[in-house]
Amino acid sequence: MVLLDALDPDIALLQETSRFDDEIESACIAEATVKKNLRNSIYVKKYEFERLRMLKEMSKALISVRVSDTPIGPIFFLGVYGNLDYAAVLDITLLGFISMWVTILRNQHDAKNILISGDFNMDRRMDDNPTGTKFSRVGERRHNTIFDGILNLGFSDCMRKFHSEPVQTFRAVRGDYPWELDHMFATKELYKSLESIEVISDQKVVSLSDHNPICANFSLR
Repeated sequence: MVLLDALDPDIALLQETSRFDDEIESACIAEATVKKNLRNSIYVKKYEFERLRMLKEMSKALISVRVSDTPIGPIFFLGVYGNLDYAAVLDITLLGFISMWVTILRNQHDAKNILISGDFNMDRRMDDNPTGTKFSRVGERRHNTIFDGILNLGFSDCMRKFHSEPVQTFRAVRGDYPWELDHMFATKELYKSLESIEVISDQKVVSLSDHNPICANFSLR
């Protein structure tokens, strides 16, 4: 709640959140439990929204809503959480779930404008094992494959529109490597309307989470 007050977003895709107060909960939150007392949530402040029912198997990794009353028509939001319950097959699981859900959105909901964002717990650089931890076997490019797979679905990487190099979104307890574990992707028209995107890292953020929020501004006409 403190961070929502500080950033005042119209829409926020949140991972591993605790429960909000009842007024906010009933008015503008869609949520799915991922761990004991923790949920993935989508907060929608000013638009009408509908949470979309998805396969039960997806619920620990994805949550989705349709926001209907925007200037460009319906926008479909997909919140992603790289749940480490999937561990060794996280890349395969997430790409499979995302590919299937995007197909469902397009085939069953005629979705044109889709935004995907969240904590993937993956970074393209993990394939190069830049720290002491071995994320990939030599020659494997599994972390790059999941992100390339999303691009191949017709999305663009929002962070790369304004930041050519990775931006730190995660502060590890051990080690200081600047991992970019949080990502945002958008379909063509949404991507074109993206005016700015920044990662917020200040004392308030540091006191609340080990992740830094991505804040994107879109000009919808």
